[in-house]
Amino acid sequence: MPILLHGTTMLRAKRIEANGPDANFVEPGDGTRAEEFSTCLDAGPFHLGTPEQYARRKAALFPNEGGPAILAVDVPDGVIALTVDEYFPLSQGVVQFDAGAGLEELRAVWSTLPKEIRQG
Repeated sequence: MPILLHGTTMLRAKRIEANGPDANFVEPGDGTRAEEFSTCLDAGPFHLGTPEQYARRKAALFPNEGGPAILAVDVPDGVIALTVDEYFPLSQGVVQFDAGAGLEELRAVWSTLPKEIRQG
């Protein structure tokens, strides 16, 4: 199972670790739903920046959320395969779980997956 990384804040990482990705999450001050859960392969490539960089930027925007954190999750190949399409080939390094493209399946197995929170 590949390890996927999600850069965020410590508060959010703990929430996601405990409850799974929340497509209905609304970032404070934003008003729009998350709708998806974006991760990247632990080995990259990191065309959009590393998870650590993303976590630091997110923590700077939300300084009361415990600082930067990386949520690492071992996800089965079959669930990851549901996310792959012409916009998000694995060679890009991004694994995005959308409704109808792996998000439901990820949520269904979430409680069984090995996870850890790393300092960002």
